[in-house]
Order: sequence, then structure tokens, then C-alpha cells
Amino acid sequence: MAILSGVSVRAETHTIRFENKCGKGTPQLIQNGKVLSSGEDFVSNGPFSAAIAYLQTGECLLNGEKCTTLEMTLVDPTAPGSGSSTDISLIAPHAFNVPASFSYFGGCDRQGATCNSADCSTAFFKPDDNQVQVQCETTNVDLLITFCGDATQSTAFSDSGKSSKLSSSVFSHTSAAASTKSAVSHAASSTKVATSAVAAIATSASSSAPASKSSASASSAPKCRAGARRRRSAEEAEVAARASFDAHRRHHARNMEAVRRAASH
Repeated sequence: MAILSGVSVRAETHTIRFENKCGKGTPQLIQNGKVLSSGEDFVSNGPFSAAIAYLQTGECLLNGEKCTTLEMTLVDPTAPGSGSSTDISLIAPHAFNVPASFSYFGGCDRQGATCNSADCSTAFFKPDDNQVQVQCETTNVDLLITFCGDATQSTAFSDSGKSSKLSSSVFSHTSAAASTKSAVSHAASSTKVATSAVAAIATSASSSAPASKSSASASSAPKCRAGARRRRSAEEAEVAARASFDAHRRHHARNMEAVRRAASH
């Protein structure tokens, strides 16, 4: 019997939206040293990696020096732990100039962080403050950046036109080990479910008819292959999670290196 199914696949897109409640300044979205937005919506047709944003109030340098800076990578996940990540940085020479916050929308809705002071607990102050990163595992997720307000309570993304996705797929990225553990746990859980299903099928078969030696041998081969596939899936998920974490850390390192180069000139 042939079964036909149609699957609609939408190309990856991400929107970055600004909301400035400070009554001063101009939002800036920077990637690779180029200004992509000065407050208007920016749409990326594909992954959007290693970008920064801040509110230019007169003292900010191009890479966010002297100002509250947000760092972001928006990308559709290909494995557990490989999705989007955003954070707020106050690592010198970044410095607090205005309150800043962010929130995902169109997926992981109202999940984000807010920094209202120079000593807030939600920003990077040193490179290993990994717990302040907020990650989202939803495809085509968008990002709202709010200055002098709380993006997680904003209505600025209510007209995005995107359907709300599960917000439970967001989490704080604490460390490579934590991310890897999450990926392995996810794969292990899937393995348990698959194993239970195989056991139920085997029980049903044995109760309906005596299993011959040849049929038992035939059924054991697919089980072995399924077990091997599950082990490969767990290993691939672990590798992908670690690669994602490394990519986010390289993103942070590149931004800091750009800041150091600019400060030396």
C-alpha cells in the first residue's frame, strides 16, 4: 500500500525587533562590523550568527564598548542544544549605560533576561558567566530587544503574525557539560520509549503464536540494528550539543577580540 503525504517546509527566517523606551538614543544592530539596523525590524533569511546590539547614547563605540551590549545567535536547531542563544554583556570595556532586556517570540515566547543596573545578575561580567545565556530550541524564532523596559512583558511582538510555539524549549545554558548531559538524557529517554515499544510488540507476538527458532533469529537482527541506531543517535546528539556550546563561546570570544582590537587603536 502506498501512502502519500505532503510536507510544507518553510525557509528559515529570524526577525530582530527593537523597542526603545528610554526617550533617547538610537538602537544599533551590528554584525561583522556593519550596522544592519538603527531601530527598524531586521529580517535574516537564514541563520543569524555572532551579532551584537546596544543603544547608542553618544558614548558607545562600534562594537558596543562603554555600553550595555546584547550578543545573539539565532539559528534553527539541528540537534538538542544547537538552537538560538542570546545574552547581555557587561564585560569591560562594555559598561552599563541604559537598562536592557530581550525576549524571544514566535517561539519560546517571553523567555529572556533583563539587566536594570550595573551590577545586575543577568549579564556577563567575566567570560565564564555561562549561566546568563538563554537558549531557545524552536525553529524560526524571533528576538525582541527592549531598552529601559522589560521585553518579557512587552506587547511589541504581538503583531508578529507568527503562531506561538512551546516556551518550554528555552533554558539557561550553564556549561558544556550541562548541555551535553541534557542532550544525552533526551536521547536516553527516547531510547527507553523505543525499548518499551519493542518489548510490547514482542510480548504480543509470543502470546498469539509460538515463535520458531528461525523467526526469533529474524526478529533479533532488526532489534540489534535499532539498538545501534539509538546509540548512534545519542552519540550524535552529544557531539552536536558540545559543538553548539563551543560555537556560542567562539561567538563571545570573537566579540571580545573585536573590542580589544578597537580599544588598542
